[in-house]
Amino acid sequence: MTTEDAGSAKSSALEQLPPRDTTTLVRTVRDRLRLAIALEEIPSGKLNQVQVARQLGVSRMPIRAAIPDLVAEGLLENVPGGGVAVRPLTESDVRQVYEVRTALESSAVRNVAEHASDESLRRIQAIVDEHGAAFASYDAGQLLAADREFHMAILSATHNLHFQRAIVPVWSIVERAMVSVLHSTNVFDSAWREHEEIALALRDREADAAEAAVRRHLGKAAEKLVISLGGSAAS
Repeated sequence: MTTEDAGSAKSSALEQLPPRDTTTLVRTVRDRLRLAIALEEIPSGKLNQVQVARQLGVSRMPIRAAIPDLVAEGLLENVPGGGVAVRPLTESDVRQVYEVRTALESSAVRNVAEHASDESLRRIQAIVDEHGAAFASYDAGQLLAADREFHMAILSATHNLHFQRAIVPVWSIVERAMVSVLHSTNVFDSAWREHEEIALALRDREADAAEAAVRRHLGKAAEKLVISLGGSAAS
């Protein structure tokens, strides 16, 4: 995503998809459904597959094919009588996924500090610089994308595909929870300063400092999200 993209009109995760081959279509539908659930564009209750298919401009086949992965990730759940519904997000979900996320990302950032190429480190810093100058104008989807790009760049810099694969189901829950705090500019401003701290430690190849910065960043994020979810449940 570029700064130019940030100025574009607000879009929906459920906008109609362009034509593509079946395998790519199923993957794209799955990604769109993940984002739509995170952005709360799909209402609670039983998923209306016909309506979603119509919105995306596809048949029900790729919707049905995408559903098992989303059930496995904890975004959807099977309901009595058939079909699926958006699974409620709990404080326990957030605490558990952040425990896993911290284990993965603290190990990854140490690996990157010690072994990544200079080019990979420059890429991470470029992401921090690009979005840091523009995120005040981003909508929720763009804020999620900026945060995702930063963290995925660190995982990618390990050149260990298993880090990237392991984070996918965790990230689905993370982004659902993040939506509850994205309305607060201060929250994302604070998070991006923490990204800058992580990038600086990586640039200096200070593995201990990078790992400590990631642990602080994720620990603060988890607590903010749990508090936000608790407030939402009480309201």
